[in-house]
Amino acid sequence: MVQGQLDQKIQTEYVRKIVRYKDLLNNVKAKLHNDVKNYVTCTWFNHWTTVLIEEHISTHPKVIPTIKNIKGIDIFFDGQPFDLKVTYLPRKYNPEEAVKNPVKLAVWLYQNQGAQRFGADNRLFVVLLDKNNPKKSWKLKRNFPLVFKEIVNFFNNEKVSQEDEIVFEFRKKI
Repeated sequence: MVQGQLDQKIQTEYVRKIVRYKDLLNNVKAKLHNDVKNYVTCTWFNHWTTVLIEEHISTHPKVIPTIKNIKGIDIFFDGQPFDLKVTYLPRKYNPEEAVKNPVKLAVWLYQNQGAQRFGADNRLFVVLLDKNNPKKSWKLKRNFPLVFKEIVNFFNNEKVSQEDEIVFEFRKKI
């Protein structure tokens, strides 16, 4: 289940569909309980692994962390503010294309963000991708030695430049 869809699922599959109270309770117990438990567990895992990854990024000598109260800014890197986003490669996105052209992926991520999460802030996307098995990319979030090593390599070798600017349209507006 994707974030924001739980209420919709409850409304369409339970509240508006099931007529009898007893049937409602039985269905909630038999089905919805597990869906909610799985959703909460997955969300908890994603939240805390993201916190650990972001905290590790903040320890790099080229990074200046911010107090979390600044909306849209988590770190400063090369003097530029960035909103960190730890994510997976979108299902419909070609893994080879993502590796070959990360700027194109960044444009896609900006253009396809949900309206409720819209932002045009400088973003630093940490995209987790198992090239051999993209469906198992979620397992990378718990492989801290590998992820931390790649993060250190990135910050050791990259600089912010004009070529990093992302121009995108959101709902046909630039």
